[in-house]
Amino acid sequence: DVGRKELTVECDYVQEMNNQKRMKAYIENDPELTKARFLVPNVIEDLSTAEVLTTEYCPGGTIDKVMFLDQDERNRIARNILRLTMKELFVWRFMQTDPNWGNFLYDVGTGSTYLIDFGSTLEYDKSFVDGYLRIVWASANRDGATLMSQSRITGFLTGKENGIMLEAHKMSGFTMGEPFASAGTYNFGESGITGRMSEHGSAFLQHRLTPPPEEVYTLHRKLVGAFNLCIKLGAKIKCRDLLEEIVEDHVFEDGQDHPLKSN
Repeated sequence: DVGRKELTVECDYVQEMNNQKRMKAYIENDPELTKARFLVPNVIEDLSTAEVLTTEYCPGGTIDKVMFLDQDERNRIARNILRLTMKELFVWRFMQTDPNWGNFLYDVGTGSTYLIDFGSTLEYDKSFVDGYLRIVWASANRDGATLMSQSRITGFLTGKENGIMLEAHKMSGFTMGEPFASAGTYNFGESGITGRMSEHGSAFLQHRLTPPPEEVYTLHRKLVGAFNLCIKLGAKIKCRDLLEEIVEDHVFEDGQDHPLKSN
């Protein structure tokens, strides 16, 4: 059902045009991403219809080709892709959910990264984002108690799961939070993180009592895609500070204490 909805949305080029214009505004108003030369091409509205979307030409090749550049440049790009992913979800609540590497075009001449294809861009409810950010923060801190309680509040768990399911859910969360667990450098190339994130799939299939929130299907696909791109680039980057900045500035509206300001 989620896939059917996505396909319908992706064929609506008027909506995609609006998505692209909105994402372009977000990027251009973000000092860090602008400094990193992340760009969204202009839409040419006079040449666009419900069946055709026309934009500016973007030079460059797919971003996986960046793996042949030096380590510093690969690290710069990977870190800013993570920054972009987190801004999309937790700040703008507006995410391009297709992790295809062809949606990032890198221009070697200018060091610019062009973002394209916004057909599968989704908006997330504030209540879901509040809860999911608490789960990510708890996962990064290996705070099992908060991870499990917030997972029940957000709808990942019913509270009646068996031990196998609970352990799989906890360890899957800890794995997802691993790049953000330490202030030091995380070596994506040697981490095997996406493979370990999928290790618990059989336990979920056998023992899950309730489907996860619908938003999770597209969100996890994008997150795994971002991690896979960091692996492809052999990135060795600091990630903890990116998450800390997000959590520190986030305004929670769920009635719970702010995780960094509760003491």
